Amino acid sequence: MLALCSLLTACSSNGNKEENAKTNEQILQEVSEIKAIGKVVPAEEYAIISSAITGKIEKIFVNEGDSVQKDQLLFELEVGNSSLDIQQAIAQLNSLRAQNKTIAEDIAKAEIYAYELRLKHETSASLLAKNAETKERVETDYSNWQQQEANLRGLRQQLRAQKLTESEQQIEINKAQNNDADFRIKASKSGIITDFTARLGQSVNTSEELGKIINIDNPIIEAEVDELFANDVQIGQQVIIMPVGRKDTLATGTVSYTNPILSNKSILYETANEGEDRRIRKIKIKLEQSKNLTINAKVDCSIRIR
Repeated sequence: MLALCSLLTACSSNGNKEENAKTNEQILQEVSEIKAIGKVVPAEEYAIISSAITGKIEKIFVNEGDSVQKDQLLFELEVGNSSLDIQQAIAQLNSLRAQNKTIAEDIAKAEIYAYELRLKHETSASLLAKNAETKERVETDYSNWQQQEANLRGLRQQLRAQKLTESEQQIEINKAQNNDADFRIKASKSGIITDFTARLGQSVNTSEELGKIINIDNPIIEAEVDELFANDVQIGQQVIIMPVGRKDTLATGTVSYTNPILSNKSILYETANEGEDRRIRKIKIKLEQSKNLTINAKVDCSIRIR
């Protein structure tokens, strides 16, 4: 009798499990939309405002909340002798160019003189062939010509060396100008300035974050779908975005990305035990129609899967 009761109980339990499984499967098949919790985020990564060198802030041209364009000047550091270094380097370059101009003029004169000496030697050689000139004279004219050619080669070599020095000096000027540009901090992208901490007289270093630039145009939604419905979410499905706990529509959009890997629930889940029960699938939603959405605002997402 005990064995029979145990068998009947086991059969009843298995039957209940199968019935519950069928019930859950039927429920999942009947679901036409699923809920996900999400957050409004910029479509692009934010840019960090920082200085490439250590210095003290001398001028500030923007405030937190300002819209800026790429390469717009944000603030300046005290330059010290940086501008003087540039002026000195430019003065040295101008001096080299003046010297090179003088050498070039000397080369032009030397070329003319070498040409005259060559003609004189050729004339002497021609006269020697006619016994109208002495061999010593021809040799002297040839020696003078060759000496002038040697002087000319020396001047040309000197000019080449000076040109190299001039190029090196131009590089020094470019380096000095680049260093001077480091004292002027510019926006690396267009957007809105947030978390701006730069103050007049503040000493900054290269590892210090002084703010962010965020492009708030065309934000997206990053959302998390419970693993129970992970395989039901597909790219292109319609989504309605609502304020947390409300039914009015903030925006509409479509699923644009689905993570192929399940993850642990994130900080989006804030209530007790909510982040520990099951894993989630991360998705991204591209907005089609939206009102003014606040970046980092938490929202409810209703995804139509059928």
